[in-house]
Amino acid sequence: MEFSNVGVEEAVQIVQELYGGKVEEAHRFSQKVVGTSLGDFTVEFDLTLLTEKNYKKVFNKLNIKLEDYKLEKGTLEDSVEDMLESVVGKIFPYEIAIPPVPCNQLGQLEKLRQALYEHRAQGTKAFLTNAFGTHINVEVPNTRTETLINYLRAFLLLYPWLLEAGKTDLARRVSPFIDPYPEAYAKLILNPAYQPDQEKMISDYHRYNPDRNRPLDMYPLFSALSQDTVNQFKDIGKVKSRETFHYRLPNSSISQPDWTLAQEWNYWVVIDDLANTPDKLEKMSQEYLHLKDNCLIGFDSKWTKETEKWLT
Repeated sequence: MEFSNVGVEEAVQIVQELYGGKVEEAHRFSQKVVGTSLGDFTVEFDLTLLTEKNYKKVFNKLNIKLEDYKLEKGTLEDSVEDMLESVVGKIFPYEIAIPPVPCNQLGQLEKLRQALYEHRAQGTKAFLTNAFGTHINVEVPNTRTETLINYLRAFLLLYPWLLEAGKTDLARRVSPFIDPYPEAYAKLILNPAYQPDQEKMISDYHRYNPDRNRPLDMYPLFSALSQDTVNQFKDIGKVKSRETFHYRLPNSSISQPDWTLAQEWNYWVVIDDLANTPDKLEKMSQEYLHLKDNCLIGFDSKWTKETEKWLT
């Protein structure tokens, strides 16, 4: 979950109060709460400028060791970090990475969401530039290529509807963090004749999407399937291997009292249901491609209406 207005120290304290555990501090902007009743949490500022102290590279080139300059309160390094946090903290979020929990235990996480709300955490709608999100890493049912392609197809078919139903914030829509899949890729995989093996599935995905910033990021899963292949892709940054779909579309509605994580999970369930209904998936794909080829303007709104018919 991404948010602002609640810093790392305060968020760590909230996690401990709810779930117990012990704090492990890499540094002030990246901490863990380990051994909780749910597992290990990570709390950090979502910017490598601070979490990896990249700002120090400039000073190091000038042979200035910030940590060596003592001030009345701490060091010059502390003062520089305070200043940077006050500036970029208005744009970039803090985040809590939550350990895996079974979907039927999401109620355990509602306590955390409620506590952040009570501590006045702010989400996507708090400011015009807050492109904050709630990322859900859903364990795959299996790693068969056919299964994974069907989930990609289901997501692509539902994407315009998900934007509307989930009220995806304008800041997120125009930001580069959840860029939609290119039309050419949609046409490729929605074609029923597209039946790739694993290697081709991964290579085609990268050819059309050499970018982590997709609303359904497949790179962590592909890295788990073939780490050597993904390691060859030098233009996507670090990838943590895990057998999950990295679903990045939902807003962070942490400041809204009636928001729940279950709401966002239920949208994923719609994707899951469609991915596991092959006949409907194929028919919707055909209708999608037909409408795409014959629609000059307003495709998304027209397809959203058609999607609602399929879902009733």
